[in-house]
Amino acid sequence: MRLRDALIAAALLLAGTAQAQPAGFDPTPWLADLNQLRDAMTASYANLEWAAERGLDLPATYETARKRLTRARDVYEARRALDRFVETFEDGHLALRWPRPPSPGNTESGAAPLCERLGYFDPDEPGIAPRLPGFRRTGPADALFTAGVAEAAGRRIGVLQVPLFSYQGFPALCDRLMRQARLAPESPCDEACVQRMQILGEKAFVAGFQEQLEALSSERPDVLLIDITGNGGGDDSSMVLAKLVTDKPFRRPPASLVRTEPTAKEFGDRLVDVEAGLRRARGAERAALERFAAGLRAAQAEARLPCDRAPLWRGEPIGCAGTVVEPVYEGPLPGPDAPRPAWVSVAAPQVRFPAVEPLWRGPLLVLVDEWSGSSSEMFAAMLQDAGAAVIVGARTGGAGCGHMTSASPVTLANSRAEVSMPDCLRLRADGSNEVAGVEPDAPIRFRGSYTAKRRVELLAGALPAAVEAAMAKR
Repeated sequence: MRLRDALIAAALLLAGTAQAQPAGFDPTPWLADLNQLRDAMTASYANLEWAAERGLDLPATYETARKRLTRARDVYEARRALDRFVETFEDGHLALRWPRPPSPGNTESGAAPLCERLGYFDPDEPGIAPRLPGFRRTGPADALFTAGVAEAAGRRIGVLQVPLFSYQGFPALCDRLMRQARLAPESPCDEACVQRMQILGEKAFVAGFQEQLEALSSERPDVLLIDITGNGGGDDSSMVLAKLVTDKPFRRPPASLVRTEPTAKEFGDRLVDVEAGLRRARGAERAALERFAAGLRAAQAEARLPCDRAPLWRGEPIGCAGTVVEPVYEGPLPGPDAPRPAWVSVAAPQVRFPAVEPLWRGPLLVLVDEWSGSSSEMFAAMLQDAGAAVIVGARTGGAGCGHMTSASPVTLANSRAEVSMPDCLRLRADGSNEVAGVEPDAPIRFRGSYTAKRRVELLAGALPAAVEAAMAKR
């Protein structure tokens, strides 16, 4: 009887195996992709130690992915297994980009329009705060940013929405700048043209924000609310806009770069510009540049030191740091009208934007949700750490720092998936990693499935207490 039961069980097991692993699909090359992905993350993923420190069981995470791939019945399930492995790290900048099949028909449609070539796109995020009951728009009709006034608990709230911290999120701006530069959609645009259009775009982006902030200030609101829900990030313009909405001192969170040869090259490239500046610098500027150059040399040497992080995948500690702290320049900078040598862009990248002074010094709210990431998180974190704003909404998506070197993306050998992997991290004032997301001071239980109407209702309910908290900070 036992033998018969054993034979039946064996037959069922074989049938189940045949069903789970149909003929023609071999998971072996996908398992090789998993190992390649793990090894690439060991070498170049800036947040690997943080993942282990926050309690992610790396050995179990890898083993779960391996088992899912072993059981995969087709390409779809294999892809999903790798996606789930990456998603476990909860890092908005860590992702797999799967190759797309060729489009049917003729693909030779000619050059893309200039605005597309310059990176402009429509983020298509209307925001939450501009939907508040009684919201009244202010400023010119063709303004870049949506701004207006609403009321809550007898308080006037100035609302200013930022859909993206980049001029590239405003296609209408590109059309305006093309006319200004006398360019057409089909015009060629060399490197000098691209740089000129970038300068024009960044200047117009900041000016558009200033214009709407001034229009709002004339309405004399009791509190200002900056809506960055759905804002996936952008560039260092978040620092400039932060300076416009508070007079409290704050600093950009220090960045650390992963210990790799591309990082060493990045520090070396910066050093070339700084050493060129040293040949002409004098006085306090020269002394500051010498300190900065020494920091870059030390960081470059440190980036080349080996650090074996493979033990993390076995649940074991490591005796080195996988990242190198980015040197910070602390010294005088040329005035807004003075020539800007190359070292200035290395020492303070934000100087490419127009110099600004605070236009708002009153109570401040920053509205965030699960889609706020990257530069949006830096914006919210800087103002929160400085005690300059009350953060309202849901915990941000957790993207943090993204890419600061010229390292090429890794392509998995079998699936040809491209691995997007952050090479830097930013630490907040309390030492926490920005990729953990920004926790609001006034939480709202937004959920991904909620409609815009439901989100507006939740915001309206939370505003009275959040406004009073912001006013108490002043």
